[in-house]
Amino acid sequence: MTSQELGAIGEAWVYRQLERAGLDVEFGGPADLLADGLVVEVKAARPRGYRSDGRKGYQFCVSKEGHTNHKRAAVVVCLCWWDPTADPVCFVIPAGALGDRRKVVIPTAQPWTYAGKWARWYRRWETLADLLEMDSDG
Repeated sequence: MTSQELGAIGEAWVYRQLERAGLDVEFGGPADLLADGLVVEVKAARPRGYRSDGRKGYQFCVSKEGHTNHKRAAVVVCLCWWDPTADPVCFVIPAGALGDRRKVVIPTAQPWTYAGKWARWYRRWETLADLLEMDSDG
């Protein structure tokens, strides 16, 4: 499976999760999805060796000129496909928390054990509700 195919599967998976939560979801817009008007960028990765010691983890390119830019989105959903027969582990990160970084790294093959910088966004679907609420207040 190519990374593009994995990305398309990831987008469909997130679409279904948001739809089940009662949001009006559509493909497209300035990023991958629109959920009640909120722009959602979806990133999907499989575990890969990314260090010289061969340690596996997940790398998500969130900004690459001409391809992707998390700054167009309100939220970035990073999906760690640790097992092709199971649902992915997700991190639901507000785009503003990413700053100017080009990559997000979850440096373990078992993302549910991760306790680093992005751990607070583990399975935090409430991030979308928070952003939608802020948007309606503004």
